[in-house]
Amino acid sequence: MSKTVDLQVEKSQTLIDGLRRNLAQVADKGISGEGLDAMQRDLDTLREQGKECDALREELTRKVKTMNAQMMRVKERFAETKKAVKGYFPQEEWARFGVTDKR
Repeated sequence: MSKTVDLQVEKSQTLIDGLRRNLAQVADKGISGEGLDAMQRDLDTLREQGKECDALREELTRKVKTMNAQMMRVKERFAETKKAVKGYFPQEEWARFGVTDKR
């Protein structure tokens, strides 16, 4: 989980546990077992969502690395092919071959 989510989960769990141990003292403050159960369910959902996001981040990282490698191959092939046109034809004819570089 992200550091922010992990920290919030830890703080929330500590609070829930402490309130459950002292429920009699906080019952008159509007804190109930049902409310703590709902808070626990929300916290459990957050934990699961954090794990899902971590898995998606890992998958995205792999896909971005694969895409970047493909981009490098495309750029290299593009540059090599463009050099062939620029090296054998006059600049005025480059556009005919799809080379738009006017340098």
